[in-house]
Amino acid sequence: MEEEIDLRPYFKAAITGWKWIISAGLLAAIVAFAISSLLPPTYQATALVVITETRQRIQFDPRIQTQEERQPLKAFPQLAVSDDLLQQIFTQLSLPEADLASVNALRSLLEARAGTDPSLIQLTASHRNAETAAQIANVWAETLVQWGNDIYRSSNDAQLRFFEQQLGEAQTVLGEAELALVQFQAENRSDILTNRLLALSTAQRQYLTSQRQLRGLLDDVAALSAQLAAQSGTAVTWGDQLTVLHLQLQAYGVPQEGGATSGLQFQIGADQPLTSSDRGELLAYLQELQLTLATRLQELDGRLLELEPEILTLQQENQALLAELHRLQRNVAVAEETYIALARKVDEERISSQKDVNSLRLASYAAAPESPVAPRRLIITLVAGFLGAMFMLAGITGRQWWLTADR
Repeated sequence: MEEEIDLRPYFKAAITGWKWIISAGLLAAIVAFAISSLLPPTYQATALVVITETRQRIQFDPRIQTQEERQPLKAFPQLAVSDDLLQQIFTQLSLPEADLASVNALRSLLEARAGTDPSLIQLTASHRNAETAAQIANVWAETLVQWGNDIYRSSNDAQLRFFEQQLGEAQTVLGEAELALVQFQAENRSDILTNRLLALSTAQRQYLTSQRQLRGLLDDVAALSAQLAAQSGTAVTWGDQLTVLHLQLQAYGVPQEGGATSGLQFQIGADQPLTSSDRGELLAYLQELQLTLATRLQELDGRLLELEPEILTLQQENQALLAELHRLQRNVAVAEETYIALARKVDEERISSQKDVNSLRLASYAAAPESPVAPRRLIITLVAGFLGAMFMLAGITGRQWWLTADR
């Protein structure tokens, strides 16, 4: 069977020793109150700093986008207690060494935490003097606002200097591109080559037209010669003579080199034949005319063969000049667009740098606190009294357990 524990002796001992318990609690409370009364008071003052963002952004040219940096809201409480900032605060305060001996001592008096919204920073300074606590909190807040805004302002100035440097380089590139185009135009033979090509193309078209006409005439002369050769007798009709005359006029009407035609005049009388009334003489004339036309056609073929490589060479040279001209013009156009875009961006940054773009603002100064936050004598006294009573109760219970165990 399990041994039963009788708690009645312990309760009886506690009830019997209630005077000791109350006396121990009162004694501990009195001692704690006395000690807390000897401790210096501690006051806390809190200043508020708010983090703002730029409301509007000027943009003249959408081709160059400025990368907006997100503000590290959660990092500001840690930045507020950085060594650089605390050193500035320590120098500005100039408190007696007894109150503030070093930067580390200052750090122990400060507490930075974010508010309900991360954009609000609470800067709390603690000190045994209420006015000094408020002074430390306010100097801390002012220094943090100035220090943080200087960082953002220097960032904006660096961005402006960057774009100004890029603008200077773009201006140099634009000047070089324009100078290269001017120098090229001073030696550009494109128009001269174009005129030469136009003249050669015109001559080629005339030669081709004359070539086609001469071939047609040769076919007509050959057909007429065959017709006359098939006739009997020596007499030639007026119709055949008129046909020969028409072919003769067409032959002399074909444009020669340079586009000129032979200026022939015929006087026809009623008692005279148009060409020749003898068929043999007319056939001989047609044969001679055919040879003349063939010779002219051969000359035209040769001239066309001579023109072709000359035209191709001029086309190649002219196209190379045009390609170089277009390349230089593109360089100027691109350099000009880049220069204009950067010039507008520099204007944007200059206007933005002149605006009030402070990211940190002092929302509220700290007032001197009226009552200290420590030591809290009432709480200390009550806790000490309770603990003293509990220790006495534990002692009485332990003594009773010892006596019961000896039996």
